[in-house]
Amino acid sequence: MDAPDGERNARRLERFLPRDDVLVDAVEQRPVQVEKHRRAVRVDVCRGLAGPGRGPHSLTVDSLHVTPSIRLGRLFGIEIGANWSLVFIFALVTWTVATAVLPIDVPGQGPLIYWLTAVVGAVLFYVCLLAHEFSHALVARSHGVKVEGITLWLFGGVSKLEGEPTSARSEALIAGVGPLTSFVVAALAFGIALATQGTALVSVLFSWLTFVNLALGLFNLVPAFPLDGGRLLSSLLWWRSGNRQRGVHNAVRVGRVFAYLMIAAGVLELFFGQVANGLWIAFIGWFLLSAAASEEAGSNIRALLRSVPVSAAMRSPVVTLPDWVTVEQFLESVAPNHSFTTYPIHEPSGKLTGVVRLSDLVRLPAADRATKHLIDVARPIADVPVTNPREDLSALIQRIGAGLEQRVLVFDNGALVGIVSPADVARVLTLRQSLTAAPKA
Repeated sequence: MDAPDGERNARRLERFLPRDDVLVDAVEQRPVQVEKHRRAVRVDVCRGLAGPGRGPHSLTVDSLHVTPSIRLGRLFGIEIGANWSLVFIFALVTWTVATAVLPIDVPGQGPLIYWLTAVVGAVLFYVCLLAHEFSHALVARSHGVKVEGITLWLFGGVSKLEGEPTSARSEALIAGVGPLTSFVVAALAFGIALATQGTALVSVLFSWLTFVNLALGLFNLVPAFPLDGGRLLSSLLWWRSGNRQRGVHNAVRVGRVFAYLMIAAGVLELFFGQVANGLWIAFIGWFLLSAAASEEAGSNIRALLRSVPVSAAMRSPVVTLPDWVTVEQFLESVAPNHSFTTYPIHEPSGKLTGVVRLSDLVRLPAADRATKHLIDVARPIADVPVTNPREDLSALIQRIGAGLEQRVLVFDNGALVGIVSPADVARVLTLRQSLTAAPKA
């Protein structure tokens, strides 16, 4: 393969890389001296491993990544967050309940009562979504899949699972428990609606929640990624064929059919004058179509990089710098002599304090470069993602990446031994694709 293939792979990798950071304790590095009077910066070179290692398999179950904008807390040891798009749906649900549900079923109440009840309904709606996602997360954890967090967003919720099921049965259980939970919640809401018939507002609100949870459970059974039905179908096909990749591929094909049908239904609604419904249905169909393509591409990448250790992609040795060096010194004495774009920095004791990027330093106004030190513009070490030489690349791109500007420090037994970027992973991916595509003898 030629260079453009590597660039395309690097761009493609960005689509599957979340923006989540991992905390790391700083490790000891030997101190480095700086000859300030000569404006020369002496750098520290950390040697890497001589050969690649092999590590455990750890892939994601879901290639849909939603970054939480707000941290809401933890429950059962699982981080809960909300994406900014949640505000749109929260407002839409509140408006719908306040204007199209309660006034029709419980007439004669004041607008303030309707809106306050609708806000409670919207909150309960997201509690139901959390129950759905927590069922996925808890069952996944019981099957040995690490759960990094749950994020509420535009289309409901998404569980970030750092790992993949080891069998078709496990995948089916993890996927199937979500709709089942929605049906159980619907039954509970229906029971409350019956028990509170003397209080019309409460009864109607829980009747609406009954309908919503039934709809949520049924919609999630549609056999299209990233819905639970798509994963159930994938696990069934995996079980029948004995091949995970083939199961995903065939499930994606079925999902595309449903996505096109939804888009067609949305267009049909538009022709009949149902503009809002038509646009919404078509938009969901387009989302499912995009998710299907993303799932298949992500699955192919994970399959190619499965069992490939980080050491196969990392660059070593790593150049580290004293954090008291000025930006001007760095740009004059260091940057011209190296091809790196990212540098770890350390304090006089050798303890790592952060990472600086060349792109950030060159954007600094010239007047500030002589007075600003690297530590002043560095990304704190606590925010820098890390890995070890034995982690699978497939797990790394799921857990760490944040686009081509992101760099991951590689530590082995407390020592910095390498650095990895998505471009490095793309280089390995291109090589693996070449080997896979090579004709068999």
